[in-house]
Amino acid sequence: MNKYVTTKQAEKLKSLGFNDSVIGHYYTLGNRVGPICIEGTSKNWNRYRVIVSTPTVDEAIDWIRRKFNVHIYAAVEPFVDPTDKKSPTLYRYAVKYCNRRDGWNGRSYIGQTRLAKNVYSLKRQAITLAINWLNKRNKTLSK
Repeated sequence: MNKYVTTKQAEKLKSLGFNDSVIGHYYTLGNRVGPICIEGTSKNWNRYRVIVSTPTVDEAIDWIRRKFNVHIYAAVEPFVDPTDKKSPTLYRYAVKYCNRRDGWNGRSYIGQTRLAKNVYSLKRQAITLAINWLNKRNKTLSK
């Protein structure tokens, strides 16, 4: 199961300022095959112009929360159809901005993922929702 963000997401995270060290995964611009793994190294690959750090989805979610107060969380409890023994467990994630100054009243709902069985694909979908919202917000703030 792929636990890493997509190369497109990694590039967008870099443009948003992602500079955390990641354990051994990066890709070079122009290498669209996938991340290159250097085992045992933890480094901020985004310091280099042609290299992009490839964090896990959980590292990206944690960084987005710490940096922008955008929270990605389980929107519903895992769902299992009790009438179908072969039915997979289904999950859904939601994305919300929490304005620390306004507390409870400062929350803005950004969106949610579809209901599906692959947790990592849903987390990547939620990361895309968060990135798109942040880019849109940044454009609005810069006007």
